[in-house]
Amino acid sequence: MAEINSSNNSEVQQNHKKLRIFLLFLLLATLFWSLIKLSKEYIAEVEFELAYSEIPTNKLIQNEPDKKVKLTLKTVGFKLLNYEFKKRVLDYSLTEIERKGGSMYYSETRSNMNYLQAQLSAETIVLNIEPDTLFFDLGVKRSKKVPVISQMDFQFKTGYSFVGDFSLSPLEVTVSGPEKVIDTINEIYTVKDELIEISESFEYTVSLAHPNDIIVLSEETVIVKGEVDKITDGSYNLPFKVTNLPRNVIISTYPKEVKVVYQVALKDYNKIPENSFRIQCDYKQTEDNNLDYLIPKLVDKPEMITNVKIIPNKIEFLIKK
Repeated sequence: MAEINSSNNSEVQQNHKKLRIFLLFLLLATLFWSLIKLSKEYIAEVEFELAYSEIPTNKLIQNEPDKKVKLTLKTVGFKLLNYEFKKRVLDYSLTEIERKGGSMYYSETRSNMNYLQAQLSAETIVLNIEPDTLFFDLGVKRSKKVPVISQMDFQFKTGYSFVGDFSLSPLEVTVSGPEKVIDTINEIYTVKDELIEISESFEYTVSLAHPNDIIVLSEETVIVKGEVDKITDGSYNLPFKVTNLPRNVIISTYPKEVKVVYQVALKDYNKIPENSFRIQCDYKQTEDNNLDYLIPKLVDKPEMITNVKIIPNKIEFLIKK
């Protein structure tokens, strides 16, 4: 029995060896066949991405032109394989662009055939390009300054807040681009970002949001600064003055005083005198809007206070005859 098993094992090993030899020769044959095939010339269509250059002086592309062309190439299989799997961006020159009318221009792609072929391998010949024409909307380059608007979200630790307002630097940026696009831009926003658990003064760099890829900004970032301190509430009961009251009109108001509630940095609490506030009610505003009450407004206050409220926000009155 042992002799039979030994004979069977020997036969299996020989079969495995023959199979390995067969597979090796099959692999080599396939490799040589592939090399022969890939060394031959073929004609095929390959798609390439475009990057435009040499745009006419003081002009910018206003539309979204074709970003791809399809080239019919004659080259060896190795190169075709490389073009298919390794996508390339070809430079497309606009030196020979022609005007169609108004701000519209066009370029016949055949005029750039040699320029495109020079960017490919020496073994590659460009036979055809599709589309045959590319169209461009070219506008005059223009610049203007616009304000920067913050989209920052500030979250403070309990008991802390800004001392005054936060600031942006710079407050304005210059935007440059096609006139048609620049005319629609009146401000530039920061990206949406947030600072949380704030308990001390900070200086933070935030990026600006680009309106589109055509526009160039003079700055890519701005600096947000904020003075932060522990805050406390303060209040005063204060009289108010009624302005623009006709000479022949005498009124009686209720209440006679309002309460001004505000927040201030703890270190500045004792620096807020009562006489630093001035409150007025404009009788003409009440009359013009046909209101039966006066609206108290704070016309003067210390710069260091924030979140000011006037209670009540409506003043009842009676006209005395």
